[in-house]
Amino acid sequence: MKRATEIPAELAERVLGAIADAVVAYDREGRVICWTGAAPRLYGVSAAEALGRRITELFPDLLPKDPIEMSTLGGAEKLDSVFRAGLDGPAVALTTTLMRGERGVIEGVVSMCRPMGGWLDPVERAGRPRRQWHRTLGGIVQELVPAAMDASEALTRMLVGQARRLLPGCECLLAVVPREQQERFRVVAGAGPWAERQVGAEWPRTGTLAGRTLQDGRPLESTRLRELGEPIATLVSAGIRSGRVVPLWTSLPLPDGRQALGVLAFYRTTRAYFTPYERRLMGEFARLVSLSLQRAELMRSAADASARLQTGVDVAVELGVTLDPSEVMGRLVRHAAAAVNAERVALLLIEGSEAVVDEAYDGSEAGRPPPAGARFPISELVSGDEPIIQQAVDDRRPQMAGNYRVPGVRDVSEWGQAGPRHTLTLPLVLGGSVVAVLLVSRLHDQPFTREDALTLQLVGNVALLAHRNSRLYAEAQEASKARSDFLNMAGHELRTPLTVIKGYLSMLGDGSLGPAPPGLRQPIELLSSKAEELGSLVDDLLFTSRLDSGRLPAHPMRLDLRVAVEEAAKRAAARVHLLGGELETEVVDEALVVSADPEHVARVLDNLVNNALTYRRPGQPAWVRLSAAVEDGMAVVSVEDRGRGVQFELRERIFERFVRGEQAAAGAPGTGLGLYISRQLAARHSGRLELDHSVPGQGSRFSLRLPRVAASL
Repeated sequence: MKRATEIPAELAERVLGAIADAVVAYDREGRVICWTGAAPRLYGVSAAEALGRRITELFPDLLPKDPIEMSTLGGAEKLDSVFRAGLDGPAVALTTTLMRGERGVIEGVVSMCRPMGGWLDPVERAGRPRRQWHRTLGGIVQELVPAAMDASEALTRMLVGQARRLLPGCECLLAVVPREQQERFRVVAGAGPWAERQVGAEWPRTGTLAGRTLQDGRPLESTRLRELGEPIATLVSAGIRSGRVVPLWTSLPLPDGRQALGVLAFYRTTRAYFTPYERRLMGEFARLVSLSLQRAELMRSAADASARLQTGVDVAVELGVTLDPSEVMGRLVRHAAAAVNAERVALLLIEGSEAVVDEAYDGSEAGRPPPAGARFPISELVSGDEPIIQQAVDDRRPQMAGNYRVPGVRDVSEWGQAGPRHTLTLPLVLGGSVVAVLLVSRLHDQPFTREDALTLQLVGNVALLAHRNSRLYAEAQEASKARSDFLNMAGHELRTPLTVIKGYLSMLGDGSLGPAPPGLRQPIELLSSKAEELGSLVDDLLFTSRLDSGRLPAHPMRLDLRVAVEEAAKRAAARVHLLGGELETEVVDEALVVSADPEHVARVLDNLVNNALTYRRPGQPAWVRLSAAVEDGMAVVSVEDRGRGVQFELRERIFERFVRGEQAAAGAPGTGLGLYISRQLAARHSGRLELDHSVPGQGSRFSLRLPRVAASL
């Protein structure tokens, strides 16, 4: 019997041509040397077109792309794989074996190809491995569903443990792409003696099989890891020869923008390719792993978002405790540092082209924050050569950088050069303009992330509003103090000459200075009346000043409001009679005992009655009713009139200082302080003064409500 090498070439060509499968052979340089059988029909390329061309040109999607590995199978004796013949061609099952010469030297490879039809694995065609595949993955899914609810390390350990159950002889690694350092892989879990020791290690993405896997977006496999120079020393030291790396992707970007999650890698020390069945298991399991990691990442993102919102709420509550501007800013920088685990924070107010240090915090051992008030051009604070504050102000977006410096500004530059590794510059925008910048620095080597910027933005916006409110409050306090001082000064300065004027008018009126000429008696009486009005106005000014400054004494005692109503009616009786009006009183039988200063209650009731008499309707007699009753457990005194009423838009404003309605235009005397004083006095007694109802042209009803006390001890 002749050896195969002695078979005539013509006979060999006829034999190969009679085979229904495609037969392709190529030499060690990857050039096609045999293209026969069903190859022209299956691939749509004639033998004349294929012979002499490199196999990688004809099939760019072949599993191992390295030419040497393809022409030697990387030392493996056999390769089974599945790929698609052309863009629209059928899926093809490929079995490749080595061609050796007489001395056993590898001269190339020969592949037998056939469209997928169940022949690839006779055992799989029988259905048993497929049932086993479904059963294996089904069990894993049942374990993954509850575990995927947990975003902890336990999930990743369980995933690689299940991966090793699929291929017991392999070392399995799960490496993820960290959010903060996406140019590297971090091994988070391993199954197998060698793989477990790799947990926590970081591998580069550039120049590695895992990196090329993510770049190409498809699994890659090789039996020549060491010869290819895989830049991971531990692979060589462990004797790893073969490996298959499967990419882990999300179908939609995560909240931080990532779609590449990492890789699931299978390694072994033998030089052999994985079978199509094993690759199918890996691919399907990798999909489960991707879904699990995606869900875990989404849960972590949701938890981070919830934590950011809680931080914002906590900051709002904390800053709402005080309105002192310096204390608000001190709490802001401390909260900002704690929110993103930073050692240093400075709040810089933007004034034109300059930045001014308003508040700073330094939690490092050095503890040298820049001094408040330090001023420098915003273009001069730079990281490298980039003016990070200027960029933040111009773009109105956070800027992330490394260390920073301020050339020529000694205090700030020393603080910046004391060790910050990473810097986040956050512009704070109010009313469309950048009014301040948060300069946040970390001394430890942990870059800031988008989530850090979002957290700081939430903290900064809340704090900026608190800062503005505290500033406005401080300004209002200063204005209120200035107003009170002015009122007090004006009242005292007016009282002295007014006392003299009233004294001489009294002496002129009673004849102490001699009989007054008959023609001057009426002017003297008018001047005396106006002097009394002016005296009342001065009293209101002084009373308001003491009330605002807290210098108004109060002497509460047990007081029956029924008595206060009767006394108020007696004091108003003379004026009611003079106006030709009518004053009614209506009180309940039971005692209305409250704890209050009788003089303060009397002042409130007199103000209400006088207003009712003063602002009566023109041409109509005055009518006032004073009543005392109990409403919802409170003692209530009401003053009702049929006067001009209060305009709807003024129903709350009339309780403010110096606010008057149409009565001012009618020439009625007054300062607009009576209702303000009355409401403040009511509040000092834990009560309320309210406008119950009012109809312009028909009248109003004001009520003083005070808490009752026991009628007897």
